[in-house]
Amino acid sequence: MFSNKKNEKQLSEISTVIGEETKIEGKVNVESSIRIDGKIFGEVICSGDVTIGKDGYVENSLKARNVFIAGKVHGAVEAEDKIQILATGSLVGSAVMKTIIIEENGHFQGESVMKQQDSVKQISNVEKALDDEKTS
Repeated sequence: MFSNKKNEKQLSEISTVIGEETKIEGKVNVESSIRIDGKIFGEVICSGDVTIGKDGYVENSLKARNVFIAGKVHGAVEAEDKIQILATGSLVGSAVMKTIIIEENGHFQGESVMKQQDSVKQISNVEKALDDEKTS
């Protein structure tokens, strides 16, 4: 019981901040949440949430639990749950998530794939089975 609360708190806490004057090239792995106000050219893998500030920029790929974009992202973004593009945010590339929120004046250009919830998967499996029976 306590370990789940501790793990959730660790994932939600921003333990890493990439400052405005910072530029990183390569792979970044974070076991909690991260805020990016600088520039990352490469791959970002985060167990928690990724927040990209107004001046933040990520190019290549980003994978996290939730992604909040106030800056710019060019590339592939995959979220376990949600991608939110704020009014100042821009995502050009691909997005894979369960939920996407694009605020007014937020920008998204590319392709998106909505992950299926468990109940949706079950319904689609039942529908497929019914269709298979009809064609047999």
